[in-house]
Amino acid sequence: MSLGRIYLIGMPGSGKSFFGRKLSEELDYQLIDLDKAIEEKEGRAISDIFADSGEVYFREVENLTLKEVSERSKHQIISTGGGAPCFLDGLDYMNAHGITVFLETKRDLLIERLAKKNHRPLVQGDTEKRVDELLAKRLPIYKKAQISIAHREVDLLLNAIKSLKN
Repeated sequence: MSLGRIYLIGMPGSGKSFFGRKLSEELDYQLIDLDKAIEEKEGRAISDIFADSGEVYFREVENLTLKEVSERSKHQIISTGGGAPCFLDGLDYMNAHGITVFLETKRDLLIERLAKKNHRPLVQGDTEKRVDELLAKRLPIYKKAQISIAHREVDLLLNAIKSLKN
């Protein structure tokens, strides 16, 4: 059974890359990490893109790259950056071209995970404050995903995806 393209969305630190690997193994689908695809295309790190070219430029490249990688195959999982659904027509595009899965993650867990990392440009500085600001802006958009899950059970997600396809 072909489930089609699957987009994983959620906050930085929500586990999109980790869950994408698990889902990719289970379905034998290619896993695309959108941030890595952007870095390869640009030849520089996301943090450098933000620093040198700004967020507006990054969002344009992100949106274009999302569409380019989506066209490669209908049998892939795309782990998006946290902002990909929230800018330009990101979530609308994903909903029209595949199944969107929002990985819900508790605020405190996000803060704990992100405080350990220094390569995420939008959560630099006061991590708690930045997470709260991003959650306030992004949650309403994330909640428009076709599936929202708070668990990390691959079998439960596959069942939810299959029920959408029937």
